[in-house]
Amino acid sequence: MDIGRAVAALLVVYSHLSEQWVAKVEGDDAPVFSFVDALTSDPMHMGLQGIGQIAVPFFFLVSGFVVTPIAMKQGQWRFAVNRFVRVYIPMTFVVLLTALVMTLGADAHSVVVGKNHDITLWTIITNSLVVNYLIVPQVVLVGVAWTLVVEVIFYVLLVLLLPLLRKHVWLVISILLVFVFVVLMSRREFGPSWALFAVNVSYLPIPILGQIIWATTTRRIPLWAGGVFFGVAWSLYVLGEHLKLGRLDTSYPLALMVAVLFFFVGLFAEPRLRERKVWIALSERSYSIYLLHGLVAFGLLSLMRPTLPLWLAMVLAMVGLALVVEVSYRLVEKPSHVLARKLSRRRRPADTPSSPQVVTAEVTVEIPRVRKPAESSEESPEEQTALLPRVPAFPADDPDERRRRRLEDSATQAISVASLLAKQEQEGQRRDRRPTNRPVQ
Repeated sequence: MDIGRAVAALLVVYSHLSEQWVAKVEGDDAPVFSFVDALTSDPMHMGLQGIGQIAVPFFFLVSGFVVTPIAMKQGQWRFAVNRFVRVYIPMTFVVLLTALVMTLGADAHSVVVGKNHDITLWTIITNSLVVNYLIVPQVVLVGVAWTLVVEVIFYVLLVLLLPLLRKHVWLVISILLVFVFVVLMSRREFGPSWALFAVNVSYLPIPILGQIIWATTTRRIPLWAGGVFFGVAWSLYVLGEHLKLGRLDTSYPLALMVAVLFFFVGLFAEPRLRERKVWIALSERSYSIYLLHGLVAFGLLSLMRPTLPLWLAMVLAMVGLALVVEVSYRLVEKPSHVLARKLSRRRRPADTPSSPQVVTAEVTVEIPRVRKPAESSEESPEEQTALLPRVPAFPADDPDERRRRRLEDSATQAISVASLLAKQEQEGQRRDRRPTNRPVQ
């Protein structure tokens, strides 16, 4: 999943540079981009948005697959607080930074993609909360933030249906699919804001697909039910294209199909892949990369072009983007994760003494005790063994999936070492008991 998120974020950056800057500003004076597009986006009929179009459905699939069990573990209140802090604090920072850059006189076209860029307090509030995509007329400061509306709708539905999700996963999936169908078919019944809401809901089948994959692979629902639900969710997504809800071309189902393929490949290959620091670092910063790349990269390119050649301007823009992303991650995004964990942490009862960590499982291994030669061999098996110190599995309240896997791996390695030592000690004791025919020196 880390590799997928990292690659998806980089694909978004490349596609926006290729399609939004090179194609519209530079024209045909970019042979490298033309060559890459000829091998990737053009054969897949994604020339209008670029190969990065695959990244958006991939992000949605990961969200539905990963967030659903997190919500079941944390509960309604803790999950709602955790998601609110994680989503809105970095988003608010990017909106304020965008407003500042535009106020200082930067070219609006090179910073954001939209039609109206009036900077007012109402604009900042609505963009920070991403409700601007549901208001007519739309004022968009962060062009890629429309995907957050889909995520927030999915989170809200999860919170509302969570009590039912714990008992009847199949029923919750059915309710979500019916909800999508009703909204799509009533898109023209309740005014322009409801129509905009329907546009965003038309993408909701993708995180539902991720949820269906999770429910099927964890045997929450039978395989046949997962197949039926998958087909219904796919059909609803295709229905959104037939209704022309926010689609710019006909490549959306193909992009989703490729994203699903890569998702399954990553899902089944993940146990065999080694964690690399570079992928983990990029994955952890993917949200900041996604939100900031348009503001920073386009802003720097507008300052350097045409004074500097395109290749040099691109390199410097990527260096600047990396620096701004790192600052944002360390000062904004990472502290927001810490705050989210702190606010959504399960409270201990007042009479329970504080402990370093709550352990959900323990593993014990019996290892033979080393006996001196003079000791009698009449000891019972219980006396001949000692318990290895207990190896904790993973903390119950730790929401970090990566940390949980590392702790589990450490516990598994400790058990393997203990078992090997026990086997070697038993073989040594058996050799000591064998009679020897060697002459006495």
